[in-house]
Amino acid sequence: MWAAATTPPLAWTLQHRRSDAVRNWSPPGLPGQRFGPLHARTGGTGDRGILLLHGLVSTGDVFGAEYEVLAASHRLVVPDLLGFGRSLDTTRAAFSPDDHLDALDELAERTGLLERPLTIGAHSMGSALALRWAARHPDSVERIVCWGAPIHRSPEAARSELSGNMMVRLFALDTAAARAACAASCRHRTAAGWLAAALEPKLPVPLTRAASLHTWPAYHDAMVGLVIETDWDRLIDELVEAGIGIRLVWGSDDAVGDRDHADAITRPRAGAEMTIVPGADHHLPLSHPFVCLDDLTGSDRT
Repeated sequence: MWAAATTPPLAWTLQHRRSDAVRNWSPPGLPGQRFGPLHARTGGTGDRGILLLHGLVSTGDVFGAEYEVLAASHRLVVPDLLGFGRSLDTTRAAFSPDDHLDALDELAERTGLLERPLTIGAHSMGSALALRWAARHPDSVERIVCWGAPIHRSPEAARSELSGNMMVRLFALDTAAARAACAASCRHRTAAGWLAAALEPKLPVPLTRAASLHTWPAYHDAMVGLVIETDWDRLIDELVEAGIGIRLVWGSDDAVGDRDHADAITRPRAGAEMTIVPGADHHLPLSHPFVCLDDLTGSDRT
């Protein structure tokens, strides 16, 4: 990733233009507004609902215009999660899983989501939040689709994998370097956004520029509470027992999560399944939006 910071402009441009994540994403068009602590885009008045949850250091805009077709037949709600993007909160000192769940409760109440059968689509960290929130509302949630879920056997296994990645050690875990990097990003959000764009030529610039829209507490608490300390086995067991369908999807080139463990916990459970998308990486909702739409609706697309 560091090499990308010194990539000549022509090479950056070529990588950018050739990227499926860039070519298959368009800026969202649905209107957004504040619903309590969360900003969300909403549309549609269908008798079924779809809630889309983004991952860590991202915003709901990862689900671009391609996903707004869902509003033609569903009540569609796409929030920026608590502490991120347009839901940035510089006054809050803690962002526990319950804080995230409470914010989603208020959003659902104000948008009428729980008044209809609901499907949740979630990317990466958002997968843990989707499972936890469904456990609060088992009578309303019918189905959950998780793309690139950061599933691990245990918190210890998650910490071990994360600490083996130099970039994560520097910028995600609770270290002096991570705190300093986040503090610098918060002081210089515009510059940090452009730096993120330079480091990630294969992602849409509007999304990478929004990567700095969070605080250290939001970042750290989400990493610990929604990535490291999620009990995936228990949640999947509980939700399957409640009759909620769970579909776990990874790109074949996605290095996030323990897919062997995911296979082990889904294989014996009727109502839970795992699939792999050939040639895709961790940015599956960006690079393969129509595959993800099929996951959500089950409709046939070409």
